[in-house]
Amino acid sequence: MAEYIITETEDFYPLSVLFHENGVGISITDRAPEKIVKMWRMDDPQTDTLLAASTLEVRDGVYTLGDIAVRGDLQGKGYGKVMQDVVFDEARRLGVKELWVCAKEPTFYEHLGWEIVPWDEAPNVAVNCTACGKRGTLCMPEIMRKML
Repeated sequence: MAEYIITETEDFYPLSVLFHENGVGISITDRAPEKIVKMWRMDDPQTDTLLAASTLEVRDGVYTLGDIAVRGDLQGKGYGKVMQDVVFDEARRLGVKELWVCAKEPTFYEHLGWEIVPWDEAPNVAVNCTACGKRGTLCMPEIMRKML
């Protein structure tokens, strides 16, 4: 049996819980923000447990890898890259040539070929949060770009 299954979803609530629990800065809600183009979930096919999720969004007129999170006990197993690739595939299908991200974990993205762009040279794709429960500190993300 497959290790996981990935499906497109319109049910934002479980994704918002996962994003919130992983310090993404999302409030838990059943209403998806209007900026979301598509969202996906990765589930364990045997237990139907949510393992990871990602979104494709439009922010400041550009496409972004909106939110991405992997359940805490599964981080470092490659699921984040899998979910990123789902967003890449959809962006390419739509004819998108570059994606942007507001990266709270820039080393994850650097290892996957993203480049840091100075804030004053980038579109306004940043999501600013003061202090999150996961990190307990002021978030200072990087703005990054990936050519597709």
